[in-house]
Amino acid sequence: MAGCLGGGGDDDGVHFITDYYNTSWENLWDEMASQFEENTDHSMNIEEGGMSGTQEGRLAQLIQAGNPPDANTSTFDQVADIWSTDQLSSVGGVVSSIEEVNGELNVGGAFLGGDDMFQIPHGVYVSNFQYRQDVYDELGLSEPETFQDVLDNAQAIDEAGGAYSDMAGYGLAGMPTGKSQDEFQVLLASAGMSGLGIRWNDPEAQDELEMYWPEEEVTTVLQYMKDLAQYSPDPTSIGWAESLGGWAQGQYGQQYHLNAWPVGVAALQAEAADSEEEGQFLSNVAENTQVMAYPTWEGISKDQNWLSAPAPDGYHVFSGGENTQAAKEWFEWLYADSMEKTVQFYEMDPGRFLPSYGDVLGSEAFQNQGIMQAHPHLYEKLQYVQNEIWGNHYGSVDAANVSSPVALYMQRQWFYGEMVNNVVTDSMSVQEAYEYGEGELESALSEAKEQFGG
Repeated sequence: MAGCLGGGGDDDGVHFITDYYNTSWENLWDEMASQFEENTDHSMNIEEGGMSGTQEGRLAQLIQAGNPPDANTSTFDQVADIWSTDQLSSVGGVVSSIEEVNGELNVGGAFLGGDDMFQIPHGVYVSNFQYRQDVYDELGLSEPETFQDVLDNAQAIDEAGGAYSDMAGYGLAGMPTGKSQDEFQVLLASAGMSGLGIRWNDPEAQDELEMYWPEEEVTTVLQYMKDLAQYSPDPTSIGWAESLGGWAQGQYGQQYHLNAWPVGVAALQAEAADSEEEGQFLSNVAENTQVMAYPTWEGISKDQNWLSAPAPDGYHVFSGGENTQAAKEWFEWLYADSMEKTVQFYEMDPGRFLPSYGDVLGSEAFQNQGIMQAHPHLYEKLQYVQNEIWGNHYGSVDAANVSSPVALYMQRQWFYGEMVNNVVTDSMSVQEAYEYGEGELESALSEAKEQFGG
């Protein structure tokens, strides 16, 4: 069942493409699908999809062939073009049923279309900075407040030698899509501007978006990433998945990431370790991973940070699928049964998501998960991310909320990550990358306005 390829016709069952997929997820999907099939007339066809930067190609292939899947998992911006052409089905009724069991949604806006809803939220991604507390303590390093502090700490770790001779100072994402793009945009926000390079022409009216691509801020961020690259393993080898594995293996002492995802990966690997020594090493990584809001450019306070809202991730149902209604029944069956059943979907990737439903994180079922009991630090970090980072470092600048179809269109442009890749590979100078981005931004914004207006 799991991993089968192909379209979503009746013979193939409900075709569901998901990046919620590792060994634990695969086993759970097999179990859930078997139970669903036993209790309904529907069958399931679950396909592993790649993370940001790879799944889009698969979706485009199926849609162009006139054979879209019935559902997928992703952030909403990854399917924004599909939504804008009326190819997503409303799921408001499903979400209402889920809220009755798990509490009201704690996110809004990015997955709504007018008065309707087109995402069944699972969790949100809160951006942050992570470092190894034990390494900082051993080397006498202080928690960074600015970009320069991070760079100085990266140099200190990289040049420490001794017990840290195999540890790089920073893990910088330099692949041309995915994590590099996300990191670049968060750094721009931390420098006091929109990560997309756009802003409202009139913040009060919010009826027209314009380019905002200040040379000083953009080149500062690009130069900073280029400088960090000298203290990183090959940046072109680091994306989302690689950053998780590299962290658990102790390859670097600092990185940008989401929620407490690296903590959860290290904790899971510790529980599955083949030897006591390996388990202790991984537990040490998990317990010493500290999470904080990403530092800012010197002179920029947290109240000037342009982070607006965490990105919601979840399920989308395609109106052109062969089994659209069955797909909705599947998700309602998964999440609207009981809190205990819902919680197991967060246990597969502990730390990756903050739950989108208000009662989940504080529930006994969530706190009593085996991984949370074995690694209390993981639960503490998730609480910190929700209460401190999301609570006090997002939404400070009203004008930063550019939520609109145009902004969704811009979020799926890959030139941001390509700029980073070009700089860290010396394919372009910082100035050349800035000018390349300026041209790409102008073109993409023009296309977005032509398609959506405003």
